[in-house]
Amino acid sequence: MRHQYFFQWYKLLLLGGLLIGLPALGNAQPGCTDPQASNYDNTATANDGSCVYDPTNYSLQLIAELPAVLKECSGIQWIDDELYIHNDAGNAEQIYRIDPGTGLIAFNHLLENGDNVDWEDLTENADYLFLGDFGNNIGNRTDLTIYRIAKTELDVVLLEADKITFTFEDQTDFSEQPNNHDFDCEAMVYYNDSLHLFTKNWVDERTRHYVLTAEPGDHTARLRESYDVQGLITSADISDSGELVLLGYTATGLNFMWLLFDFQGAQFFSGNKRRIELGNGLTNSQTEGITFQEGRNGLICSEAFEVSQTLTLPQKLLAFSIEDWIDETTRVEDLEFTAQVQLYPNPATETLFLQADKNLSWQAYDEQGRLMISGRYLQGTTTRIECGHWSAGVYWIQLEDAQGAKLSKAITR
Repeated sequence: MRHQYFFQWYKLLLLGGLLIGLPALGNAQPGCTDPQASNYDNTATANDGSCVYDPTNYSLQLIAELPAVLKECSGIQWIDDELYIHNDAGNAEQIYRIDPGTGLIAFNHLLENGDNVDWEDLTENADYLFLGDFGNNIGNRTDLTIYRIAKTELDVVLLEADKITFTFEDQTDFSEQPNNHDFDCEAMVYYNDSLHLFTKNWVDERTRHYVLTAEPGDHTARLRESYDVQGLITSADISDSGELVLLGYTATGLNFMWLLFDFQGAQFFSGNKRRIELGNGLTNSQTEGITFQEGRNGLICSEAFEVSQTLTLPQKLLAFSIEDWIDETTRVEDLEFTAQVQLYPNPATETLFLQADKNLSWQAYDEQGRLMISGRYLQGTTTRIECGHWSAGVYWIQLEDAQGAKLSKAITR
């Protein structure tokens, strides 16, 4: 399934545990492990997120000017060799299939059961396209919504969607503050069974990372972490090999993206954080949407950029690559875990049972990395993990034998 990679968890297990407290599995030497960083430490075996990079400039490649109907292009996503784009607030409830070579519209979809209050970003998993209607320039929205559209419906004109409605767990002020608050949102990715949202902070120019279930219903987006991105984040995507990019611009019209990689679990700001300067609105227009296409190559859509009352630059389709900034020598290979394990029933209501063909140690963590319970398993026995008092949701069982370790997902209901 696309975007569901556990490589970083395995790396985490090898190098000694989450910052939030997973137990160490060996003697790791923390430091900067990226040879491209200015503070690279060749003795470091555990990336502690401290890498510092010299200023990096990159020129986007112009593919085409987009049609006039896409002058407010906001979200873009590559799905099964097809390119999809939509506009933001005040435009029709349409998703456009685009020819990636010419930028021309090949097909129009109309969302029947949703309004374009302020559509801002697209993401996907193996089965669904997710459309984020969570733009909030004024700061007073109480109807934040993500539309979930079955991919099997993408060959018809009229689309129907399930709805994921949500609030941010730490937002208490819903007064009108146009472009003067920190609860706008324009960026989203799907990763490890969840949706991850990144805010567009008008005041402090940071971004906050929230985690949200991908299931329909009314939910709360949980705050995970934040980072000083020094600008306004407008889109995000994650590659098949696990690199996250955050796209944005500054108040002065400079375009940039943050390249985040070699992070721990879904703590995206725990690893390498490299800012790539992309030029400005005069060359790119206003960078609004980003998607990976093939490997570490991708596409960006920019909306029309108003230079003055008499000059507006057109909306554009642009290409990028992050290949030059990923050094595979910084990666750690997956550990070999040889035990045969049964964890059942899954989902569970009261008790999980653990059986294996080897002696093991085990720990259970919730989605925020909090330790729930731990113990040791003896070969030939059955271990009961009492989970009836846990909240319904996803948990991770960390299993370790003499050769390595792995994570198994457990669901309670």
